[in-house]
Amino acid sequence: MIKLKEMKKLIVIAAALLIGIQANAQLIFNGGYLHATEDITKNVNTQNPQTGQNLLDGFYAGAKYRIGLDGITEGLSLAPGANFSFLFGKEAGIPDAIDDAKTTEVALNVPLHVQYLFEITPDFKLEAWAGPTFQFGIYNRTIDGDSNPTNIYNLYQEIKTSVNNPGAPIPPRNRINLFLGLGVGFEISELVHINVGYDFGLLNLSTDPDSKITRGLLRIGLGYNF
Repeated sequence: MIKLKEMKKLIVIAAALLIGIQANAQLIFNGGYLHATEDITKNVNTQNPQTGQNLLDGFYAGAKYRIGLDGITEGLSLAPGANFSFLFGKEAGIPDAIDDAKTTEVALNVPLHVQYLFEITPDFKLEAWAGPTFQFGIYNRTIDGDSNPTNIYNLYQEIKTSVNNPGAPIPPRNRINLFLGLGVGFEISELVHINVGYDFGLLNLSTDPDSKITRGLLRIGLGYNF
């Protein structure tokens, strides 16, 4: 059993660590441009699969909390956060049989990055980051603009009819994705951040066993320390 004296020591150590973490923590509001590339494949188990690509553009906005780990290595930190992404574009229609559909998508993203700052001058630091990001799709609105402009779909739900194959239901998209990303940038005057990064999607967004949809995200962002 832990003695009272030892417990007091543990409490003191834990309090010191917490104070140190709070002293090195920074709240950073960030946002920027997004470019999503979706590689899609239909008939993945055949010798002649159909392939295509969806290109979506948009932006993201949110915040992260950078927690300094100078006790381990100076300049090292953890950076958990949350942001919302908004993407707009056209669906190629290969896996979903909806041709040139206009799509609007909103998602919640929860990154957990490890960051490293390298000081060039007191007012200019290089930064690099890497780590996973969890994504949950909140909203999807897809309009079949070319064939049936009045048809509005939610790709997160099963679609009962198909333009190219009436009567065949279209399986819903997966709301959940997991990215593994990395990026570089710089910090100016300990206030402003400018960075660029890329997230590699690890999960198949299609629930159709005959289809595969994977997504990559290019990010160009700005941040401001509070």
